[in-house]
Amino acid sequence: MLRILIINLIALIVSFIIAFFYKVDSNIQTLISENIIVLLFVFVISLISLYLYDNDTIYNNKPKNKFSLSIFKMISKLIHVTTIIIVCDSVLIDNFLGLEFHDNLLFTYIGISISTIAISLFISSKITLGKNYSPCYDQRKPKNITSSGLYKYVRHPIYSSNILLLIGTFMISGSYLMLVNIFILSFFYTMSAYREEKYLITNFNYYNGYSKKTGMFLPKYRK
Repeated sequence: MLRILIINLIALIVSFIIAFFYKVDSNIQTLISENIIVLLFVFVISLISLYLYDNDTIYNNKPKNKFSLSIFKMISKLIHVTTIIIVCDSVLIDNFLGLEFHDNLLFTYIGISISTIAISLFISSKITLGKNYSPCYDQRKPKNITSSGLYKYVRHPIYSSNILLLIGTFMISGSYLMLVNIFILSFFYTMSAYREEKYLITNFNYYNGYSKKTGMFLPKYRK
């Protein structure tokens, strides 16, 4: 937990340093106090997200799959840190790097609502998955297929919730820079999901039937 807190604090401090040098004519303390609610939300939600995704080591007792994407561990941390910096500096600096598509408080709070829904879906999915959970970059062999809760409708709701979380932060920041992180995360999740499902179809006879009834990231339309 301490390591996760330090990562988030470093990202936040870097954001403040950038804001300080970017707007030397403004009082950084005033900027922070004016946007304290949004900044606190970003910090707390990023703390919860990284803790849930990265702090559960129970899965280490299970054998590792060959389809794990080890490089994603580094990339996921990079996405996490840069997201905090982009969102915070977009809030503190008007039209940060000239890449903002809105400076509207309503859109910001819509983004906060989307992010809250996303983290709730993440928590629900992880609770349902239980001991079968392991992060994308360190996947372990599951004992069985989970098909209850959100898994009744979507095969990879944790991936979906994390992408939705980035969409929420995209709305909060109003910065086109967030599209880069969304693209990278979606690319690796899609690659990981296909590699994972190839293993599951081979090792669980009923997974193929389950996959036909559910969507990969979104619920499948049923007549």
